[in-house]
Amino acid sequence: SPSMSPSPVPVPPLQTPLSLFCPHCTGLTGDLHLAPLGGTAKLLCPLALWPVTVPTMVRWLRSPHPDGSQLVHVFRDGRDQEEGVTPEFKGRTALLRDPQEGSITLEIRHVRLEDRGPYRCQVQVGNVTRDGSVTLQVAVLGSDPYIHVKGYDAGWIQLVCRSEGWFPKPLAQWRDPQGKALQLVWDADSQEAGLFRIAVSSRVRDSTVGNVSCSLRNVALGQEKTTAMVIAAPSPGRISSSAVALAVILPVLGLLIMMGIYLIWKQRRSKEKLLYEQVMEVGNHELQQANDSDLASPMTLDPDTAHPKLILSEDQRGVKLGDKRQPVPDGPQRFDFVVSVLGAEYFTAGCHYWEVDVGNKTKWALGVCSESVSRKGKVTATPANGHWLVRQSSENTYEALTSPQTPLRLKEPPRCVGIFLDYEAGVISFYDVTNRSHIFTFTHTFSGPLRPFFEPCLHDGGKNTAPLIICSELQKSEPPTGPKPEEKVHANGDVAMTVDPSLLPPRAPEPFPPEDMILPWPSDLGSALRGLKVPSF
Repeated sequence: SPSMSPSPVPVPPLQTPLSLFCPHCTGLTGDLHLAPLGGTAKLLCPLALWPVTVPTMVRWLRSPHPDGSQLVHVFRDGRDQEEGVTPEFKGRTALLRDPQEGSITLEIRHVRLEDRGPYRCQVQVGNVTRDGSVTLQVAVLGSDPYIHVKGYDAGWIQLVCRSEGWFPKPLAQWRDPQGKALQLVWDADSQEAGLFRIAVSSRVRDSTVGNVSCSLRNVALGQEKTTAMVIAAPSPGRISSSAVALAVILPVLGLLIMMGIYLIWKQRRSKEKLLYEQVMEVGNHELQQANDSDLASPMTLDPDTAHPKLILSEDQRGVKLGDKRQPVPDGPQRFDFVVSVLGAEYFTAGCHYWEVDVGNKTKWALGVCSESVSRKGKVTATPANGHWLVRQSSENTYEALTSPQTPLRLKEPPRCVGIFLDYEAGVISFYDVTNRSHIFTFTHTFSGPLRPFFEPCLHDGGKNTAPLIICSELQKSEPPTGPKPEEKVHANGDVAMTVDPSLLPPRAPEPFPPEDMILPWPSDLGSALRGLKVPSF
């Protein structure tokens, strides 16, 4: 056969370097290259040259970048150059040229996640330079997914599928044993080192039997990973695990709650009895000091503070409301609106205790007030205004005059109310002396003198005419349980206390129902207990 000479290679015109570029190449952006993590990426520059054309210089840059453009590879004077190349790319790149095709390709080995982003190629022929852009996308196939049961709710089994190490974020799909898609209940994702961690949840009926699968697909790579969980049918007559769990947990939980309530009640009851005994011991200690000093005199009322309608007893230890105003001189110390009277004693330090007979009354108010309280006009009795009072406002209705008022639930109407003041500890406590129970406790940081407060209240339709009486023993109307002890009183300028030793509680008193407990005890009773060998709490 006749020989054929090879076709000559086309040579571009030589008039200008610009004619050496392929006229069909625009250098526009938009080319996308996908490379697997750890693999090799080959980025084809969108600028093509005429065959056998050798460029004067080729530069590849990563741009834009948070720190500006990074120089990835340089070809100049017929060879690769390393000067100025970003350290992260040194030794990992190469320039591939195909003279016949006129193509220029950047090869990046050991692709990293941070390599993803836009790249720019600059090709110089003679004195003419053109740019082209291409984007590198790094795709990562994550770990094998795993399924676990999150819980059981009203006949539904809640399942969660988890996996990590994906890029870009995978698409999740649940399928039932028949291969039908299940609805996602929720999905959540987070990123660590640029890779996605994903959790997706679905649910199936507890009657479902067979394989329930979870698939995660990397769309960029066109690959997916799937795992399945086998849901077996329950054995005949077998009770579900959730029913067993409820049958065990609910009784145990109820028992624990009952035990907790009992322990709290027992602890408060013990604190109440202990504090009452401590108050009585403080009172006995004060009484003993009074006997030793031979300064005993009873607590009395101050007639100069009494409202004009109040009538005081001759010994000034009882007070009741009269039918008309008494002809008494007005003064700055006298109440003119609030029908009340103060004790003659001033308290500026120490512990003090006194008792008041309220057995035949249906309304009363007792406690402690600041010496500086207003005596003129209407006054709201609250701790903020210098009043720490407890009152009976109607039959079987008791309250502490806090702001707002605190209702009190008492086991039975008190016949004798004990009031204990510890000035340094900031404690004012009220007790039912008859059954040795706590009524209420105020806590406050006191400053300035304090005085006992007494208000016998209005007649209440003739049912509340009995007086308030500062007493030293249980009600006279109650039959005595033993020999009547000798009355002991004490006053030393600003202290007055009376205590009947028969009121001391037995060593093992019978407990009473928890509704008697009104408020928790103050945590610091150190001042009230000083000198006593009893436990503190």
